[in-house]
Formats: sequence, C-alpha cells, structure tokens
Amino acid sequence: MIRCLVIGDSHIPRRATEIPPKVIQKITDLSASENFDYTFFTGDEINAPKFMKFLNDITKKDVFKVIGNMDYGGNRDAPVHEKLDITLKEGDILRIGLTHGAQISPRGDHDQLGSLAAEKQYSILISGHTHHEEVFLSRKGTLLLNPGSATGAWSFVASGIPSFLILVIDDQTQDISVCLYRLKKSRNQLEESTYYFLFKNHQIQQK
Repeated sequence: MIRCLVIGDSHIPRRATEIPPKVIQKITDLSASENFDYTFFTGDEINAPKFMKFLNDITKKDVFKVIGNMDYGGNRDAPVHEKLDITLKEGDILRIGLTHGAQISPRGDHDQLGSLAAEKQYSILISGHTHHEEVFLSRKGTLLLNPGSATGAWSFVASGIPSFLILVIDDQTQDISVCLYRLKKSRNQLEESTYYFLFKNHQIQQK
C-alpha cells in the first residue's frame, strides 16, 4: 500500500500568512501512525521553509516539488516536471506525473492536461495553478488530480477553500483511492470526499 500526500499553492507570505491550523492538524493526524510514502507539491510555495520542513518530516521517501509561475522564493530551483513510476503486481507500471500547470491555457483545461499526460505516458497527472480542487477521470482513462490551494489563496478561478488530497495505491490489487479534504471556513471544519478507481489494462477505471 502506497500513501501519498498531494498539496501545493501555499503562496506564503504573498497571498496567505500560514497554512490553516486545521489543515496542519489533519495532515499530522493522517501521518501519526505512519508517515506518507511520498508527497507531491504542486508549486507556488513562494517562501515557506517551515511548512516544507514539515512536509519532509512526515514523508518516508521523496517529496516531489515543481516550480510554480510565482516561485521567486524557496522553490525557484525546482523542475517543471517530476514523475514517479510505481511497480504493481504482475510488473505493471503506474506512472504519476507532477507539474504546476501554468503552461495550460485556459487554466486547468482537461484536454490539454490529458494531452500532456499522454505525451509523457502518465496514468495520473497531478497539477495545481488553478487553486480549484478537482478529481477528474478522462475518457481515455487518465486520472487528473488538482489538490487546490493549501491556504485557499486567491487566483482567477480559485475556490477560495483550503484543500489537499490523499492518494492511496494498492500495489497488489491495483485499487486507487483519492480522498479530498476541504476546509469550510464558515464552520472551521474539514469535509472529506473519497473517490475509488482501478488500474486495469494500462488505464484507470471508475469503481
């Protein structure tokens, strides 16, 4: 079982002063019994060394980071793309790609994200930039994930809701689950929605 934290677009300190305490507490709780195997950070950190150290501390293996279009601070040397190949039962490879998404216009366009995923042979493509959280399965069997903004920072199409994702891959059964956490500011409570998929015949299917 492979557990991944998917988060990004913190925009600290330009558009937000901190990660909401409820978000930090939930991530801490989720990693209390066992750290995440991997963390995927979608860029636009700006300058948040304390938060990035926190992510490293709760991750067993690698923290994958990409550069955002506004990363003039601590994340400016990160690459545009990252990838992780996960070997599943029977030797199948599930490839996860990560990019900020500023090259996609209009922002978050599913067709362009799907084309990028096909070009790089990603089964799962994680992107940010929109600040609008989303779990979307394309007709071609590519899973497009956007964790939104960890702080609920402003953008042209932002939801305004602090959010993040937990991605779980069962390397034996090839089941995939994605849990979306959204902080409703009016009640200061995290809501969660879970989506279930299966990797089969080199495509992702809804369960």
